[in-house]
Amino acid sequence: MLRPNRTAAQIIGRLREAGFEVTIPDAPYRRIYQVALSRGMYFGTLDVSADKGRALRMSMTWQPNSTKRTAEGASRIIGLLNTLPAYGWTQ
Repeated sequence: MLRPNRTAAQIIGRLREAGFEVTIPDAPYRRIYQVALSRGMYFGTLDVSADKGRALRMSMTWQPNSTKRTAEGASRIIGLLNTLPAYGWTQ
């Protein structure tokens, strides 16, 4: 069972508030929970440490042109969320 730390829980909450469907797996893969994210044309993953519940990395893809953004570490993930536009990225 995923037990995110405070920062990871805030990131997951913020994604849900932004309209993302957040799918948390029942068990970790190796030592990481790979949380699936989707909203309209966006899809991605948020990796959360199974041991300490830390947000490790996030990858988001805008489907029409396969533009991808990634971030590692909680502060950079939050920065990525701050720049997430409503209708996708340009290359």
